[in-house]
Parts: sequence; C-alpha cells; structure tokens
Amino acid sequence: MASKLYEERAQKIKDTVNFTNESVTTCYMGQAAPAAHMGVKMKDFAMNPDIMIKTTLDYIKEIDAITPVDCLNIGVNGMRSDHSLPMAWLSKIKMPGRELPDDSLWQVVEKSILTPEDYDVIIEQGFEAVFNRIFPQIVDMSEFQESIAYQQKNGKKNVELFIDNNLPVVNSGFASPPFEVLCGGRSMSQFFMDCYKIPGKIEQAIEVMLPGSINNMLASVNPLCGNGAWVGGWRGASALVSPKIWNRLVWPGMKAMGLALIENDNIATFHLDQSWDRDIERFLEIPVKKSIINTDGMTDLRNARKILGEHVAIMGDVPAPLLATGTTQEVKDYVTKLIDDIGPKGLFITAGCDAPGNTKFENMVAMFQAANDWK
Repeated sequence: MASKLYEERAQKIKDTVNFTNESVTTCYMGQAAPAAHMGVKMKDFAMNPDIMIKTTLDYIKEIDAITPVDCLNIGVNGMRSDHSLPMAWLSKIKMPGRELPDDSLWQVVEKSILTPEDYDVIIEQGFEAVFNRIFPQIVDMSEFQESIAYQQKNGKKNVELFIDNNLPVVNSGFASPPFEVLCGGRSMSQFFMDCYKIPGKIEQAIEVMLPGSINNMLASVNPLCGNGAWVGGWRGASALVSPKIWNRLVWPGMKAMGLALIENDNIATFHLDQSWDRDIERFLEIPVKKSIINTDGMTDLRNARKILGEHVAIMGDVPAPLLATGTTQEVKDYVTKLIDDIGPKGLFITAGCDAPGNTKFENMVAMFQAANDWK
C-alpha cells in the first residue's frame, strides 16, 4: 500500500502539469548515471535487469536522503537497451561487455537497413511486414524473448519497489513517432534525402504506421507506475528539418500521439532533443494543462514560457556537460536562474534529456538542492 508521502508526491506531478504546484517539482532522469557512483561495472548494470533496478534505486535513495526527489521522469523496468531501443529506432545496439569494453556506455549503430522500396511495402502491406523482417537482424530474438518473460514475471514486483520507496513516476512508457522510426531504420542522412525526394511516399507510410504506433504507446502505459508516456522528438527537431518537412512529416504524428494520450486521461510528455524554438508555439495546439515539454538544454525555456504561458508544463533542463564537468555552484546557479526567470509553477527540474553516465554525484545533488531551496 502506498504511503502518504508517495501519494503526496504523485499528486504533485498532477499539480505541476496543472500549474497548481506550490514549489518546484524535482524529477530524476539518469539512465546510466548510477553505475559508476555505486561501484557497479556498466556491463553488469546494462545487461542484468535486477542489478540495474537495485543500483538505480539505491542511487536515487542516496540523493533523496540528502535532498528530496519528488518523482522519476520515466520508470525503471530493467528492459535492456539492446531490446528496447531497436523498437524505437530500428537500429542495432552495441552493449558493454559484449561488443564494447566493460565500462563503456551502450551505443546505437545506425545504418541504412530500410530500403526505399520498403516505403511501398509499408503502404501496401503494413509496417509489420517490414518490422518482422528487420527486427531479427538487429536483436537476438532468444534474448529478447527472455527479456519479455522477465517483464511478465517481475514487472509488478519492480514497480512496487519504487512505490515502497516513495518514488512515483511521471511516464511509464515511451513512444517513437513514425518519422523517428523510419529515420533510424533508413539512417539520418539517407532519410533526410528521402524527405526531399519522395515526401509523399513517406507521408503515406507514416499514415499507415500511425495507428499502430498509437496503440502500442497506449498499451505501454502502466497506471501503477505513471499515467503518461514520452512522445519522442529527436531527428524531427525544428533545428534539423525545414518548416515544410516539419509541418508535413513531423508534427502531425507527434500531435496525434500526444492527443491520444490525453484523450485516454494520460499525461503527454513531449521529449524534445535539440532546439525546438522555431515551432514552440505549436504546442498551444495541445489541450491546455495536459502535457509537458521535456527539453535538453538547447531550447530557449525563457522564450517557451513567454509563448506558452500556463498552457504546457516544462521539464528540464540542466545540460549534460554541466552535470558531468561543472562545479556544484555552477549547477546551482543554473537551476536558480532558470526558476527565477520562468517561475516554479508548472516546472519539473531535471537533467536536460538525460543525465550522462559520467554525471558527478555532487552535481546531481546540487541540481535538486537548488530547486528545493528556491524561495
């Protein structure tokens, strides 16, 4: 049974999205950060789900004992990166202790595994026809089945670990819009050329893929550990594609996925890497006080708050380089000034995108201390 503190923190998530929070909400995000500080080799952390979950929980509890951590951005379910990321990007993942040195981070290996002809296959036969051919080429299917079996056996128990430690989660799943899936499978350079040469064909493929993307996203939301999901924005960032491509191929899918979450009483968290300054006003098209923009330090949050007001909550945005190489005072100054400038209402303080694997522990603590101490 959830404690009073857990319930208060879970309510604070909702209050922050609704701009009724009384103080800044501190939110943990750092998928690779715990290993080094807790003295765990990355190969063990990345390849063993039980070690990943215990190490992450112990790391967050150590921070929480110093300064409160209100919530997690996304749940820690122990799913290995070489099993989860290929579904989002159609790319093989190199792992520590396997293709990489023991203490290396996992790495996405991007190459053009989709062909131009595959757009026609998707349009005529559906995305599964392509996915079922490609997925076994980028994932060890026997290991993948073991991973699914692990989730089925241990999922509820692992969720309860975080509930028992008073750590509610904003998002229990993440979704990659069709634009991003195709980009990963085709490779960024090839796909961007396709966007100029055959945009109509890509648009048709996206329209075919979108209902399945939405259904899979909704199925990933687990109310026990977070009534929301990421809608990922990576290569579709305003800084990377022209307005013509963005308006035709990027935004319709992202918007549809966000609206689907909201229509099902979930929080839509738009995870926005790179700069989205050019198109930030488009988030006014999302229903008011139902969503979050989760930025990585490259989008101007002062301008975003000016344009969006109390329409969309903000989650961000301490840059990865600052967490890895900055001083504790620099981190505190960054957080304090951000809150001074955009205010505490509707604000989750967390790492920009994700805290890197070489985050200094004292900087992680400093980020949350500055937010909790802000008056």
